[in-house]
Amino acid sequence: MGTTSSGTQRWRCTHCGHTFTNPNAAKTNAYRFAIFIDWITGQRPLDAVAAAHNVSRRTLIRWFTYFWFIIVPCKPDPYRVYDQLFIDGTYFHKKCLLVAA
Repeated sequence: MGTTSSGTQRWRCTHCGHTFTNPNAAKTNAYRFAIFIDWITGQRPLDAVAAAHNVSRRTLIRWFTYFWFIIVPCKPDPYRVYDQLFIDGTYFHKKCLLVAA
């Protein structure tokens, strides 16, 4: 049934005429992960990042929840080089300590 103004494929139900799109979860997750990495490695507070992306602070917290729970491999091979970066952080009175491995 054509495309939306942003170029996303759009379909129309033949029974009720409702139009809908099929969201691309991979593209959405990549976009949100890029925002997460920008925030975690940058110096801007979460409120400033939220304002820059026109969402609330609470929305960013909800988006970022999934990125804090990346499962670490159970028995890593000591001779294999992994292309992963593990980041953990904690707050100390308005300062954030990041540990990367």
